[in-house]
Amino acid sequence: MRPFLLSLSLLLVPATAIPVDNVTPQGFEQMSSLSAELAKRQSVSNTRNELGLCRPITVIFARGTTEPGNVGTLTGPPFFNALDAVIGTQKVGVQGVPYPASIAGYLAGGDAGGSTNLATLTQQAASQCPNTQIVLSGYSQGAQLVHNGAAQLSAAVASRVAAVVLFGDPFNGRAFPNIEASKVKTFCFSADLICKDTIVIDAYHLAYSVDAVPAAQFVKSKVSL
Repeated sequence: MRPFLLSLSLLLVPATAIPVDNVTPQGFEQMSSLSAELAKRQSVSNTRNELGLCRPITVIFARGTTEPGNVGTLTGPPFFNALDAVIGTQKVGVQGVPYPASIAGYLAGGDAGGSTNLATLTQQAASQCPNTQIVLSGYSQGAQLVHNGAAQLSAAVASRVAAVVLFGDPFNGRAFPNIEASKVKTFCFSADLICKDTIVIDAYHLAYSVDAVPAAQFVKSKVSL
């Protein structure tokens, strides 16, 4: 993460002390503001629709709550840039998951329609691109969608998933019943309150771009190039 971005996140949402109010959602407005600010300052796309390219690796990514586009700006684009650098631009295709990314969806444990959309896109990748290696990834509420959507996959489609990468996962520690644990990597700061099943966004939850390269390296270790 660029220094000004980390400092901005620290100013917007100071780390919350315990005890935490786990009744009233906190910090989502700041998450939206920071995401919008990044969109203005950086020449990155918050929308990716590349499933049809059938590249060697297809990343199906679900953005966080209130983020714009279908991949957001806070975590998705830095992760994709790292994948391009570690694996190669022409080897990776990214498909964002369309869903409202509302606070209500997060409080419900992940938007139901978005979870189904993720499962549908995964099924499409498996059927339309028989040689692609599928990577499921999500940030914040998007990680909830990965859990929910993966549970809807048949055993045959789930076997096509080469890797799962989660950032700021509200379901941190929850196993995937149909995907091997060795294929799953979760990035959660120990002080991230969202990873502790609260409804409070602090500065740590906004800083997962720092894990973009390790996440890409994990993917590289799970795919065949």
